[in-house]
Amino acid sequence: MRLKVTVAALAGAIALAASGCGSASGSSGGDDGGTLRYAAVPSEQNIDPTAEYGDIIKLIEKDTGKKVRFVRSTDYNAVIEGMVSGKIDIAEFGPLSYVLAKNNGAKITPIGSMVEKGQPPTYQSYGIVPKNSPITDISGFKGKKVCFVDPSSTSGYLFPTAALQGAGIDPKTGVTPVMAGGHDNSVLSVASGKCDAGFAENAMVDTILPGKGKLKPGQVRVVWKSAPIPQSPVAMRDTLPADVRSRLVQVFTKDAQKDRMVQLGICPDTGHCQVTSDAAIWGFAPVSDSTFDTVRKVCAATKNENCAKA
Repeated sequence: MRLKVTVAALAGAIALAASGCGSASGSSGGDDGGTLRYAAVPSEQNIDPTAEYGDIIKLIEKDTGKKVRFVRSTDYNAVIEGMVSGKIDIAEFGPLSYVLAKNNGAKITPIGSMVEKGQPPTYQSYGIVPKNSPITDISGFKGKKVCFVDPSSTSGYLFPTAALQGAGIDPKTGVTPVMAGGHDNSVLSVASGKCDAGFAENAMVDTILPGKGKLKPGQVRVVWKSAPIPQSPVAMRDTLPADVRSRLVQVFTKDAQKDRMVQLGICPDTGHCQVTSDAAIWGFAPVSDSTFDTVRKVCAATKNENCAKA
């Protein structure tokens, strides 16, 4: 089954980019106009991409000699379809959205996956509840209003649905599902009591929202953790010129490390460097398509209809 694509969301994302959400203006023809279009699936709904992605955009421009335009989207499918249609040149995916893009015909190659300093390139999904909730484990989610992130989210939907099924709960009928749109919205909806329980990536609970003062200590409780998940990759379009592709490999396997970015003059010190919207991410590690076979196995186990090839 082909993934249902939100064409309106893609059009809106491109319109936002054209109206000034990029680091530079340029032709709409991708590499033909000397401009690379860079997009990211939305981990957070309420961020300024020109600030969060400013450093990595400067690095890409420095290493490739191309202008970079950040294509902002609030929809996972818009980024997937942008890669499928060739309207996006470089994309930061979640593991599942990368697999879905490949399954739906995107001619792309993963370059690097995010890593925290000294840590393996993996992360986790958390199942969370409000601090005063009587729920103590994932079996307590049955019959509750549960926040997910997006059907194309790995830690915000795919791995959680596998966990619910393992607990004997149908993720579509055994709970009242709510798609929050971003990991931040899912966490904050649980914290405020709008959802009885929810799922999100561990960093959103542990560091990102607390670091921004949006989540107070103890405001939510973690009652379930997934097995390690391959970290989010950046992928590039295979039809980009060979020299541009080789320079992008240089960016995401060698130069996109906070200490290296300081050496290159991209940012003043590692405390003020960002390679993605999560400030805890130190850089990227080389990655291959087979890295995401774990995700494909969970797709098969959950019989997720979106995972089927077009």
